[in-house]
Amino acid sequence: MLFPIFVVVTLAEIYVLVTVGQAIGGLSTVLLVIITAFIGSRLLKQQGWSTMAKAQQSIAEGRTPAVEMFEGVVILVSGVLLLTPGFITDILGLLGLMPWSRSYFINHFLEKNAERVFSKKNSVFINRGGTSETKKTNKDETIEGEFWEDK
Repeated sequence: MLFPIFVVVTLAEIYVLVTVGQAIGGLSTVLLVIITAFIGSRLLKQQGWSTMAKAQQSIAEGRTPAVEMFEGVVILVSGVLLLTPGFITDILGLLGLMPWSRSYFINHFLEKNAERVFSKKNSVFINRGGTSETKKTNKDETIEGEFWEDK
């Protein structure tokens, strides 16, 4: 399933790069790709730190940073897309870094996959009251460990 997507995206990127290169020149096209990568990397850094701060705030308030974790995944994928040379992947990567489109991607993913993400067989139970942590997996295995909370 992924192989055809990679082939189609690569061919589309080559087509767009050649078309833009014919329109504005080869050097200008290369400079434009470098400029979009630079802008994307700056935006990637800013949005990554912003999401990290929101996750730390959620943890400090005693909430699970689930939304922030999804945002982190979208930001990671967006960063990979921005590192891939080409205009199509740059546009998709930049869309993943914009907060409004990122929330759209996350909501769309959750609408399609909510049952799999939040099913009982995949649930994890964590005991935060004592000095040990217990997780129950779908095989009813108990895994014991230790954790420390910084206050």
